[in-house]
Amino acid sequence: MKGIEVSGKVVSLALVVSSLAACGEDRATPQAEAAEVANAGFEAPAQSAPLLADTALARLMAEIQPAVERSSGLTATAPLNVTATDEGRLRAYLEQQLGTELPEEEEAALTATYARLGLVPADLDLRGLLSDLLQEQVVGYYDPKTDTLFVHDRVPADELAPVLAHELVHALQDQYVALDSSIAALGERSDALAAHQAAVEGHATFAMMEWQAGAMTGGEADLTQFPDLGPMLESLDLSQLGDFGSVDVLAAAPAVVREGLIFPYISGLVFLQRAWKSLEGRPLPLGDGLPESTEQVLHVEKWIERDSPTTVEFSESVASDWDEIRAMDLGEFETRLFLREHLSAAGHSIAIADEAAAGWDGDAYRLIRRGDDEVLIWASVWDSAADAEEFADAARLAYAGLYGDGSRSPSVERIDRGRPMVVIVDAPPGVRVDDGQLEVELSGN
Repeated sequence: MKGIEVSGKVVSLALVVSSLAACGEDRATPQAEAAEVANAGFEAPAQSAPLLADTALARLMAEIQPAVERSSGLTATAPLNVTATDEGRLRAYLEQQLGTELPEEEEAALTATYARLGLVPADLDLRGLLSDLLQEQVVGYYDPKTDTLFVHDRVPADELAPVLAHELVHALQDQYVALDSSIAALGERSDALAAHQAAVEGHATFAMMEWQAGAMTGGEADLTQFPDLGPMLESLDLSQLGDFGSVDVLAAAPAVVREGLIFPYISGLVFLQRAWKSLEGRPLPLGDGLPESTEQVLHVEKWIERDSPTTVEFSESVASDWDEIRAMDLGEFETRLFLREHLSAAGHSIAIADEAAAGWDGDAYRLIRRGDDEVLIWASVWDSAADAEEFADAARLAYAGLYGDGSRSPSVERIDRGRPMVVIVDAPPGVRVDDGQLEVELSGN
């Protein structure tokens, strides 16, 4: 589920890893450091003084800026602004962001779509949940409209510098490529937006961690010399972050919301570490280097090879007696979440879900409604016939779990339109849609 463009305490997970990986100058190798990270505990930060005044924040930012510029590969082209914010001003900012990015009609369409996929309750107050979630998690953000970094006054003094380092990268990114316009250019491509957010947040998290590792060892760190962070980060439990502030709302949120918030930070970080391990010169994941899909984020070789996804578009408008509630794409990440949710609930391993979602090459869905009848049409294209068959089998198992009460029996059909495809129609019993509304056009790749 699309995230709001702010930085949150979920990045504390990365802060925890970097602090544990970097503390102590007598560690012999990055492998030894990573082993200690994997087994280390989590300690509450010491009681700290109130947030520094803006002038002191500016001085602290200036101190860390050279190292952050080096780690991020970006050099400031204009002065940077930083200021403190408080709970009231943060809430006002978040409400404004939510109002802009999630108007009521979009909120209703999103909720209806993810409810039909069985990922959220049909009566979910999505706006209220996101507001509470962001208020709980956000400790800093960069506002491209005012070119200013904001830091929440609840940030402990010993965590100020890492938060500033993260937001400083966003400010530098914005000087390289306008963040607002690059987001707007993605239009209705939800999966591309998730990939964009992963690149932006992963880049900031990587530079923040590398800066912090260097600061704690008294030298320059190179995160690409550390073992792959993926397995370690995936094994961490949210409850382990409790010492870094409340995670109650985050932990209780539906998985599609929770994982959608975490994905840009953690998967984006792992993506960039793997990419920069493989490539010389640390090519920036911005501008022309932005990943085009969550597939490229999850499988970095797809980004390196520039394996672009196939664009899937429905050929015809909905029939006059139907209303189109939402038309979008899910991408590999949310396809995987859908399979994980329902396969794990039915006792299957999430590894089956991940393997079945791999091989994704493009998709599109439309949710349509006529009176009380609601139909989801979901068309996806796959790298190979075997990949399509594997997804179709997993989707049938997932829907059997979702509709275990027999209320619906979605059709999952394997077809070929020059490419291996799967078309799913989730409709109430006895309701049929015209075949023309199932037809799609493929382009690219």
